[in-house]
Amino acid sequence: MVPEATTGPTPGQPDKQVHVLGREAASLWSQVLEAVPTTARRDRGVYLARHATAAAAARQPDQALEIGRAAAEIAVETRSVRMARELATLKRAMRPWQDAPVGRDLSEILVPVTEGS
Repeated sequence: MVPEATTGPTPGQPDKQVHVLGREAASLWSQVLEAVPTTARRDRGVYLARHATAAAAARQPDQALEIGRAAAEIAVETRSVRMARELATLKRAMRPWQDAPVGRDLSEILVPVTEGS
């Protein structure tokens, strides 16, 4: 049997499990990023994008934006297709805030990434 936390929201608890898992993932990505050497730019960028997506899942859109900004800078520098895909995932995760200032800021930050790919 698959644990409920991996199967998505349950009736009466809309996305509570996703929120909890997002917080846990964001914490783990912070630990991973501490161990990644700054010379591993592409890996660091991918991990930052995943960390930002986890922050969005944890309902921390401001944190997701700031982490995503760092990932986008690296994506533009390296022209990494893999990073661009991860940032597209972040954009989808940020849909609940797409009409808020944080969502508009993210869209603006991602323009150079999508133009370069």
